[in-house]
Amino acid sequence: MTLTNAHTHLELTNMRHLCPQEPVDFADWIRGLAGHQSLRTSKQIMAGIEQGIAELQASGVTYVGDINTSQLSFEPLARFGLKGIVYLEVFWRGRGRALRLLERVQEKIREIRRHPLHGDMQIGLTIHAPYSCHPELFRRGAAWCKQEAVPLCIHIAESQAEVDLLADGSGPFGEDRWYYRWPQKLGIFKRLPTGLRPVEYLASLGVLEARPLLVHAIRVNDEDIRMIADSGSAVVHCPRSNHLLSCGRMPLEQYLAAGVDVYLGTDSRVSSPDLDIRAEAEFAKQLHQGFVAPEAIDALLVKPFPCEN
Repeated sequence: MTLTNAHTHLELTNMRHLCPQEPVDFADWIRGLAGHQSLRTSKQIMAGIEQGIAELQASGVTYVGDINTSQLSFEPLARFGLKGIVYLEVFWRGRGRALRLLERVQEKIREIRRHPLHGDMQIGLTIHAPYSCHPELFRRGAAWCKQEAVPLCIHIAESQAEVDLLADGSGPFGEDRWYYRWPQKLGIFKRLPTGLRPVEYLASLGVLEARPLLVHAIRVNDEDIRMIADSGSAVVHCPRSNHLLSCGRMPLEQYLAAGVDVYLGTDSRVSSPDLDIRAEAEFAKQLHQGFVAPEAIDALLVKPFPCEN
C-alpha cells in the first residue's frame, strides 16, 4: 500500500532530544531550534537524514515531501527509491542577502534537475515563512517557481506569533531584538504591510499564483480557505507538531469541503515523536472527532505525492 508523508525535515532527525514532551510556546521552541542547528557538521546532518529515511521506510512510506536547508537529502532519498519532492529551503530577513541566497538555491535546483536520479524524486524550493523571510524573497522566488515549473512549499499561518507580526508588528517576531541567533539586519518587519492575515499576505505578493504547498495553514478564516482553493494550492496537515507547539487545530473539515488537496505530514523529529505517518493519522482522527470522518483521514494517508504543480 502506498503511504505518503508530505512534510518532513529529515536533516533534523538526530536532534529528536529537542522534541517537547508536552505543549510549549511556538516562538520559544523555534528560537531554541535555530540556536542548535548552527552547531552541526555536514556529517552529523547526513547521519540525521539517513536515520530519517530508515524511519520512513520502517513505517511503509512511499512518497515524501522533505524540507532541506543543507541541500544533502535529495541523493540519499532518490538512491533508496523513495518518491516525492525535496524542497531546498531559503530564508533571510534582510533583502540583499535574501536575494543572493535565493540565486544560489536556484542554481542548485537547476543542477539537481539535471541529476540522473531526478525523476520519481524531484526538487523544489521552500521559502521558509513570513517571520523569517523578506517579502521580496517571496515575490521573486514564487515568480521564478511559476515560470520554471518548480514546486514551491511554504510554512504559513502556523502560530499566533506569525499572525500578530503581520497584523501590526506585535508579538515576539516583531520585537526590536534578534529573536534568533541568525545574524540578520534589523527593522525590515516595520515595512511589512499591516492588517494582513498570513494567507492574504502571500496573495498580496503573488505567491499563490505559483500554487504552493502550504504547510500547517492553521490560522485561517473562510476567505483564506477560498483563496487557497481558488489558486489550486494544497495544504499539509501536521497535527501532532501543531499540538506540541501550541499552534491550534487546523479546520480540516473546511479545507475538505472547499475541495482543497490535503496531505498528512509528520513534520520533524524536533516537533513530533516519530515519523510514522500512520500514528499521525490516528492522532488526527482523535483531534477531528465530530468534524471529519475517520475514513476521510485514512484517505489522506494513501494520497500520492507530489501534487501536480
